[in-house]
Amino acid sequence: MQIMDFTNRIITSIVFCGLSINGIAQTLTGCVVGKDDRKPIAYASVTLKENRLYAFTDEKGCFTIKNVPKGKCTAVISCLGYAEQTIVVTINNDGATLNVRLAEDNLQLDEVQVVAHRKKDEITTSYTIDRKTLDNQQIMTLGDIAQLLPGGKSVNPSLMNDSKLTLRSGSSERGNASFGTAIEVDGVRLNNNAMMGETAGVSTRGVSASNIESVEVVPGIASVEYGDLTNGVVKVKTRRGSSPFILEGSINQHTRQIALHKGLDLGKNAGLINFSLEHARSFSDAASPYTAYQRNVLSLHYMNVFMKKTQPLTLDIGLNGGMGGYDSKADPDRNLDSYYKVKDNNIGGNIRLDWLLNKSWITNLNFTAAFTYADKRSESYSNESSSSTQPYIHTLKEGYNIAEDYDKNPSANIILGPTGYWYLRGFGDSKPLTYSLKLKANWNKSFGKFRNRLLVGAEWTSSRNKGKGTHYEDMRYAPTWREYRFDVLPALNNMALYAEDKLSMAIDTKQNVELTAGVREDITSIPGSEYGTVGSLSPRLNMRYMLRFGQDSWVNSLSVHSGRGKSVKLPSFQVLYPSPSYRDMLAFSSTSDANNRSYYAYYTYPSKARYNADLKWQYANQWDLGVELRTKIADINLSFFHSKTFNPYMATNTYAPFTYKYTSPAKLQASGIATANRLFTIDPQTGIVTVSDASGAKAPVVLGYDERNTYVTNTKYVNADPLSRYGLEWIVDFKQIKTLRTQVRVDGKYYHYKAQDETLFADVPVGLNTRQSDGKLYQYIGYYRGGAASSTNYTADASASNGSVSGQVDMNVTLTTHIPKIRLIVALRLESSLYTYSRATSSRGYVVNSGNEYFGEPYNGKAENQTVIVYPEYYSTWDAPETLVPFAEKLRWAATNDRGLYNDLAQLVVRTNYPYTLNPNKLSAFWSANLSVTKEIGKHVSISFYANNFFNTLAQVHSTQTGLETSLFGSGYVPSFYYGLSLRLKI
Repeated sequence: MQIMDFTNRIITSIVFCGLSINGIAQTLTGCVVGKDDRKPIAYASVTLKENRLYAFTDEKGCFTIKNVPKGKCTAVISCLGYAEQTIVVTINNDGATLNVRLAEDNLQLDEVQVVAHRKKDEITTSYTIDRKTLDNQQIMTLGDIAQLLPGGKSVNPSLMNDSKLTLRSGSSERGNASFGTAIEVDGVRLNNNAMMGETAGVSTRGVSASNIESVEVVPGIASVEYGDLTNGVVKVKTRRGSSPFILEGSINQHTRQIALHKGLDLGKNAGLINFSLEHARSFSDAASPYTAYQRNVLSLHYMNVFMKKTQPLTLDIGLNGGMGGYDSKADPDRNLDSYYKVKDNNIGGNIRLDWLLNKSWITNLNFTAAFTYADKRSESYSNESSSSTQPYIHTLKEGYNIAEDYDKNPSANIILGPTGYWYLRGFGDSKPLTYSLKLKANWNKSFGKFRNRLLVGAEWTSSRNKGKGTHYEDMRYAPTWREYRFDVLPALNNMALYAEDKLSMAIDTKQNVELTAGVREDITSIPGSEYGTVGSLSPRLNMRYMLRFGQDSWVNSLSVHSGRGKSVKLPSFQVLYPSPSYRDMLAFSSTSDANNRSYYAYYTYPSKARYNADLKWQYANQWDLGVELRTKIADINLSFFHSKTFNPYMATNTYAPFTYKYTSPAKLQASGIATANRLFTIDPQTGIVTVSDASGAKAPVVLGYDERNTYVTNTKYVNADPLSRYGLEWIVDFKQIKTLRTQVRVDGKYYHYKAQDETLFADVPVGLNTRQSDGKLYQYIGYYRGGAASSTNYTADASASNGSVSGQVDMNVTLTTHIPKIRLIVALRLESSLYTYSRATSSRGYVVNSGNEYFGEPYNGKAENQTVIVYPEYYSTWDAPETLVPFAEKLRWAATNDRGLYNDLAQLVVRTNYPYTLNPNKLSAFWSANLSVTKEIGKHVSISFYANNFFNTLAQVHSTQTGLETSLFGSGYVPSFYYGLSLRLKI
């Protein structure tokens, strides 16, 4: 913190000094035309990288940028369908003129990449993926781009699996890494906070992959402009600009896709319209391709630039809509007409104003308003049957209730279900809605060797869910279920304020230094919730040093960057508004009558999540260090990272003693009322059952009862212990072998994860309905240290393991042959996993010799092939729930002094299922090979083919945990043999 305070003082001093220094500004003019046809290119963007000044070309291809500081600057010229060009321009007293000829972006270019590459001139680790790479790999969903990152593993493209995109993390880990990965499409956040299910990452299946122009992945320390994240940000840019009709079609073993795109220049300064249509359909079984997921997307975008030659005001309006989802209804192979459907419909819109004022006190002003709305309604239709009536409980209130016939009382708290066969239709209605407003301003200034960029902004987001939750078509058949409407829940509102300053200094002609420091304050308001308003501060700092040696040196340039920062992830609706649970305790059951009907009574206790005044928002402290080295033989990129996640969300149970009345069916025998004439009632408060005679021949009889002691539970969200992730990513791009037109890339990653939780929580491993030695319901609660659940969708439960550690080394070698003359590019990629390690850990276990022992030697974390048991640290009784008794010593005492207590307490001991459960698991190395080919036929036709794991390796993988060997075939370690073909036409 002292370093950051010192840095901030330096920045503040320099900024205020800069206010009094005004560099002499000039005008940069020029024109942009096509390289081959020399025709002017309208709406090409010309951006000066150092000071963020920009312009768009007019219908004649010409542009003007005023008030450009004297000296050298870097102009980046880009336009849809053309290769981006970077030119260094010198601005003198008379200004400067820049005339550019852009080459069409095709395989005739000398340098074409079909892999993700490190983004140049970024102060933190960042990777970019362009359209050619997406086409060559035939990416079907945004979640599949992780395979293109260093050490990434190929997945077979399909819409059937809704894989979540995560950065620098593994599977089955705590801390909800996918939930903390931010995804933005054209600057609009895909928000998942209002989903009521698991706290996981946002679904990207509904995003049209064919309409993506480029993707930037920032796993490093992101700007403070980006909040509500802990694991990096993914920024997607869709097609923008004039273009011919582009018709695309792709096919593989389980997916069909067709798309149409067009960018239309309206002429006479009326602006540009881009539209994109896509239909895609995936199925899991080619022999029965009825059960499928489909995606239908329409995207519209309008852009225009006003006051192009003075103070350009850019207007962007976007509208996206999608319809589709999963459907098994049409499958003739489904039994008894049962099916399951899930809608994946969405609509989103945004309007953006970007005003280049270029004043002495402000450079740029940007305003964005956006909304997203999704319809995730599911429908299930299933065949049900029962030979006897079953109780269907629907009550929302605490108390005793007895089942009633639906025809007599359709709104009864408990109804008697039907007998025979019937169909049940149910729905799960979830409709998340998010609004956002953003306002930010930039101030860029140059003075001497210094360049300064100040960014300030504000952002407001509101998330809520307009769904009805779970409900059924016909309440006669509705099973035990409770209504919980999402549309009555308060919205989650967040107001963010941020400021960031970037200072660049040219030490001399060969050395540059950059420093970026910023802070973000998120103020979260949850109206109607006990959590109220919560503030969280996120400071971030990035630094970079660049050294150029010259083109003739063996080392051309060296760049080193380092960053540290804090990022906060807001909680989801699952944490803020978890669905209530209900405990239904059987209070009475009658004998069956002539119609095979039995009447049941239950005591219901509604269990709502308890407010935790100590709950804190989850956040991560991150560190990122990168090295870029450009030499005569290779470009080398290294990125070291470390992330420590604090306050990960964890669901636990609380237990409170409770007594209720139970009436045994045996009590009916003394009533003297004939079975056919019995009518039952139960007092909602006292639980006393009365049986009446429907014929009136006998007086009502009050039945006796027994009192049962048990517990009622409530969910409580807490913060678990911190967890850590660290690793190394590398990319080595060797220079092209000119004679072979072939380039070799070696990329990979080392990743390490460790989590050890010591959070104290309550649990009853054997369940509350278990009987103890005296025949009563179980009366003891265990308090354990650290659970094994990695998802907030499950409450923490007692386990022999309370932590895990894992590590892996993955490396890929890609050989890319590019022959511009014949417009052909071929990529062979060898993917290998050299080291794969995982181990469940236990910090409080004991090693025993057999499965029925309860005493042993302390587990040292190294013993293998041993049964390990774990005690709760404490236990409590029904009579004294607040008194926590040390478990281990009491168990030893009870073993010789009270066998009944010993047998009861022993049921709180948990053990490993198998002797090898806590063994370390090292997998032997394995690999696979993928091939991709893209061929352009003239200027209008392009064909791509790929084959994943085309060797279809049947090698064996050895596991040290079990000592067994597994075939790679169908194992999931490598993709199954898969191939696909795509065709693109420009009309």
